[in-house]
Amino acid sequence: MMASVVIGGHRKKSLTLRGVDPETCMIVFKNHWAQVIFLFTPASSSSSLASAVQNYVEHMLFLLMEEEAGGAMGPILEFVVLEGVMERLFLWSLRRQFTEDMKLEQLRMYQMLLSQAKQPLLHHKPVLRPLMMLLLGHSPPPLGASPILTPGLPVLLLNQLCVALVKDPSVLELFFHTSEDQGAANFLLFSLLIPYTHRQGLVGQQARDALLLIMSLSASEPRVAQHIAENTYFCPVSKCTT
Repeated sequence: MMASVVIGGHRKKSLTLRGVDPETCMIVFKNHWAQVIFLFTPASSSSSLASAVQNYVEHMLFLLMEEEAGGAMGPILEFVVLEGVMERLFLWSLRRQFTEDMKLEQLRMYQMLLSQAKQPLLHHKPVLRPLMMLLLGHSPPPLGASPILTPGLPVLLLNQLCVALVKDPSVLELFFHTSEDQGAANFLLFSLLIPYTHRQGLVGQQARDALLLIMSLSASEPRVAQHIAENTYFCPVSKCTT
């Protein structure tokens, strides 16, 4: 079994797990995570701390992507969920100087996971929540302004999430409860797409396509339809008559 890791826009040397048993993969994953936890501590004084964390995380993500569980949750994914690995990575970044490059790397990390993982990830709130917080923290620049981050990456991720949601509406509940402090009625996925819908080029097209997917989902999901009617400007007539 061959695979390659793409980080920072560059395809790295192909890695292989051919002949490696799941227990060994789990041991390696836990060892890498232990090193990351050590680097999280204030006592760690590495001059290239972020680079060291990224190196360990890249290998961890590869192991997670390649894990096959045959319908059940694999041991690596279970560890990621129980330990809150993705959320702790995000919170660690916030405590440091969360540079635009770091945000971009984390967005690429999620894009890679969603496109290449061999088991569903969005059913697990400890995976979905930090992704939505990351996207929520990236506000697109005003029209005409030069973007700091690669503008297509957040929209590509939002588009991927919409496609996944249409394919598997059972995860809809998690999208409505991603951020408890904003209330259960808040549908962040819809809100995050709106600023991009008037953009030109591929970014705007992907945003509009994703929005259309949500609109199509509203035909079979009353909760989505209610949110659009009562909390957006798409259905002003319905909003006035409710």
